[in-house]
Amino acid sequence: MTQPNVLILMCDQMQAKRMGFVDGVAHTPNLDALAAEGVHFTNAISVHGQCVPSRCSFATGRPPHETNVMVNFGFHGHCGTLTPRSRTFFHAFQEAGYTTAHFGKSHLGAPLRTLGFDVGECLDGHFPPGKEPIERIRVREASKAAGGDGHTAQGRKKSCHYKALDEGLAWLENYQPGDKPLFFMFDTNLPHPPFHWETEWKDLFKPEEMVWPKSYYEETFEGKPSFIESHARGGPHQLESEEQLREEMAQYYTLIAAVDKACGRIIDVFKQKGLWENTIALFFTDHGDMMGGHRLRRKGTMPYEELYNIPCIMKLPKGRAHKRAVIEEPVSSTDLPGALLELAGIEPSGPFADSDIVRALQREAPSGEACVFFEHYAAWWGIHPFYGARTATLKYVRYYGDDDFEELYDLSRDPDELHNVVDDPDYCEQRKELASKADAWWRRTGGRSADYYESDEFKEGVNP
Repeated sequence: MTQPNVLILMCDQMQAKRMGFVDGVAHTPNLDALAAEGVHFTNAISVHGQCVPSRCSFATGRPPHETNVMVNFGFHGHCGTLTPRSRTFFHAFQEAGYTTAHFGKSHLGAPLRTLGFDVGECLDGHFPPGKEPIERIRVREASKAAGGDGHTAQGRKKSCHYKALDEGLAWLENYQPGDKPLFFMFDTNLPHPPFHWETEWKDLFKPEEMVWPKSYYEETFEGKPSFIESHARGGPHQLESEEQLREEMAQYYTLIAAVDKACGRIIDVFKQKGLWENTIALFFTDHGDMMGGHRLRRKGTMPYEELYNIPCIMKLPKGRAHKRAVIEEPVSSTDLPGALLELAGIEPSGPFADSDIVRALQREAPSGEACVFFEHYAAWWGIHPFYGARTATLKYVRYYGDDDFEELYDLSRDPDELHNVVDDPDYCEQRKELASKADAWWRRTGGRSADYYESDEFKEGVNP
């Protein structure tokens, strides 16, 4: 078999369960078909619940505190980004002879051509003063001149989503398959807020028919950090009314339908070009959205499944078998690059060498030993750093700043994370074991104190 092509379809802020074959509500025929053809990872976990840190970690295979990108650009004076010196897995594909192309959002902070792409424009992101790539400035201004706003769709053809889709499809149409395999990445800013209606699908989703999560009704905030309740009851994550949640959820579904349609159009071109059978395809997102879970909206320093459990589907090239269509053991978003490299016949090295995904694809049954790690540091409304460990059935969280708090959830009995059992004597051993694993990971990967992460040295974004 010749070296496979690679197609990455990435979106922004999508919950894992918002796909038609999962919840029976979403309109995602193309993602449903992709899952039927490939493998669905039900416990894919983002390494970080915020756009920029998650994306930089995906690109480098390293957790956010190792990349020096723990916060979105500019929040609380943090200016960490990737730089032209940063090593990404895109470089590995480029060096292996792939044509590498990127269309859409990146949030990586450095020009894409310095990060391993032959073709690429950064269409979205927030940058500190003076650090915005010139290519993004030009694209944004051109988008505004054409009637778009450079970020949200709002039905305008020249927004980030539609501009990336139009230009990506145009490039693919002109692409002539040759001796070099193709690495193609489409990265949309949808369904990231501000939420709005994508009118093509508005009639499918009635606000009055939206079903709220169980934790919207039953969350008492007992056993949770005090700031969580504060934000739910009167802060920036407060839902102003039940009607607001219903409308936002319906709008969210229309944005996801737009994402699905875009993915389908790109897949269709791969098929028309005769590329699809010999292509590894990956669909995933950077993180989720609270969407009413625990009476919260959008995202922030919250460790809950709505934010960290992400959609993840992988299709293998023809001739590459997998033993299971559903992978239940947890996998980290930082494991995905290593898996893509290995599946493409490129030896993973450095941080990309630790992925267990390819072995999981060949296991007849889930591994009970799988454990992945995640973290968060701050959002614009506050600094509440934590790190944690996630198995198939348990989640442990340690807050290491001023909050000094722990959470433990038995996801097999309490999937809505309503009951913190960290002080339950029946979970004493599980708490010790997961806390030990989380702490060991933090130390092994160079995790430090919150005081250090608030130092000028770190906030100025020194990045190797």
